[in-house]
Amino acid sequence: MAKLGAVLLTATMLAATPLATSFAAAEAPQRIAHDAAWGCRDKHDVFDLLFLGLSTSFDDKLASALADGRCVYFMPGESVTIIEQGSHGLVKVQRGGAEPVTYWTPLRNVD
Repeated sequence: MAKLGAVLLTATMLAATPLATSFAAAEAPQRIAHDAAWGCRDKHDVFDLLFLGLSTSFDDKLASALADGRCVYFMPGESVTIIEQGSHGLVKVQRGGAEPVTYWTPLRNVD
């Protein structure tokens, strides 16, 4: 019976550890890791742009979204805070400043 208790305790600790780590990581400031990292206010805009991938229309769509203010470029090394973990490798990050603004971006853009 003691072995079963130890196994249950170990399993519980392992299951709880990633949640604590994810929560702590979400509050810690992160940095933008790449040149040409971009993000959009609407998650669907990010999905649409990622779906275009390497197609020739990607540059046009991104330029249009940047001009409209729906999307922005981040500076390499810029400090952001992860606010929300999204699906399919996206995260919602918040820029600092007088009026903090949030954007969705692929997780690979955040260090």
